[in-house]
Amino acid sequence: MILVFILPIVKAVQLIDQKGDIMLNLQHLEQLIVLSQEGTLSKAAEVLLISQPSLTRNMQMLEDELGVILFERRKNKLSFTETGHQTVKLTKKFLKQKQKFLDDVQHFALKESIIFGGVNAPEAIFELESRIKEKGLEQHIQIEQKTNDELEKALDDENVHFIVTDYPIKKEHILSMGLFMEQLYLSVPLTHPYATRKEIKLAELANLTMLLRSDLGIWQPLVNQLTQTKFIVQKDRAAFVDLVNASALPTFSTNITQQNTEESTVNSQRIQIPISDKEATKTFYISVLKKNKAILQELVKTK
Repeated sequence: MILVFILPIVKAVQLIDQKGDIMLNLQHLEQLIVLSQEGTLSKAAEVLLISQPSLTRNMQMLEDELGVILFERRKNKLSFTETGHQTVKLTKKFLKQKQKFLDDVQHFALKESIIFGGVNAPEAIFELESRIKEKGLEQHIQIEQKTNDELEKALDDENVHFIVTDYPIKKEHILSMGLFMEQLYLSVPLTHPYATRKEIKLAELANLTMLLRSDLGIWQPLVNQLTQTKFIVQKDRAAFVDLVNASALPTFSTNITQQNTEESTVNSQRIQIPISDKEATKTFYISVLKKNKAILQELVKTK
């Protein structure tokens, strides 16, 4: 069963005064904050991607909704009254509380459900597991590693709630957002000739013999280009860690694997040299169907 999250988008809140019910438009409050930051109607309208007359009308409507005067209006100039300045301060607090309310609702919704995700590289699993544990969602999210084509199809077919790939998915019904960056390193023992290097290029790995894990995911095409490098490949992760620990041969690591508990002991006994080639850095993106936006927001958000 595929679980769908449909969260309410709060457009207005209801306030009650002596005159009766007043509908307060949250969009107007958000525009008020932008106006206070930009200083002029023209600049604020440009940032908000609306016309200046529309913004002017919205601010007049906000004054009517609140029943106060927020601005002093002079020829070709609009400035905040003292009440306006205080309203801006209170609005910032209110919108922050509103966002916390929405965040809490989304978090509790996730904790009541089982979320299925897919990734295209083992390092993405490490990063996600760290975030999931931080948010207390370990028992509620299940992740599998698949190819990019399999991931996109699974998302389109609603067999998973989110996927992580090394490229954004540009489809009308899908939202994609940057999740994390991964940097490839050359990991060498303290006594290795390269141990004093501050960085290194892929071309300099020619004629080296290196230890390599078999499940490289998105890094496999890069490794395939290193035709002058000899690799000793190990499939079992635990055996690979033991092999690296006992060997003087270099291997690869990344900023993500260096944080992984299983490999951190080995990495602490080695020098991690960043590989400076452009293709040695990748950005990972998380993608969801638009109706599951809450999942994206929860996993992208960090404490």
